[in-house]
Amino acid sequence: MIERRQVVRPVAVAIAFTLAGEVLIFLIWGISLFPVGAIWRKLIWTTTCGVAMGASIGAFVNVFVTGQLRPPKAPIAAAAIYFSVLAFCVALCYQIDLSIGFFGAREAPWLFILGGLIPALVTSYAYAWLLYSNSGQAILTRVGL
Repeated sequence: MIERRQVVRPVAVAIAFTLAGEVLIFLIWGISLFPVGAIWRKLIWTTTCGVAMGASIGAFVNVFVTGQLRPPKAPIAAAAIYFSVLAFCVALCYQIDLSIGFFGAREAPWLFILGGLIPALVTSYAYAWLLYSNSGQAILTRVGL
């Protein structure tokens, strides 16, 4: 039987990570590096994307990993799902930003792409570690997840 926290954790952790990442993108790319454009539109974009990406990651992990796989396969699959969703989103957002010019895709395409892919790769490991290691699960328990 799958426990409630096994279903909640993949979604909650993914949303927390992606929202935190989008806040950094908003502050660094949207305000500091490329300040042109309406701040409130940039904020809506980053907030919406942060929630949507995290919810998508958590849903995919729940469908394909939770209750289906165990370590060592489960963290590998969860990290792969996490990175794949974010890589897709980087490519999609790159195309969108080429049109609207909020976050520097026109001016600095490699910065835009690598600024999304490198953190996605690093946080995919952290995501899997939190969900599937004993010490990661202990941290989640301490914070109420």
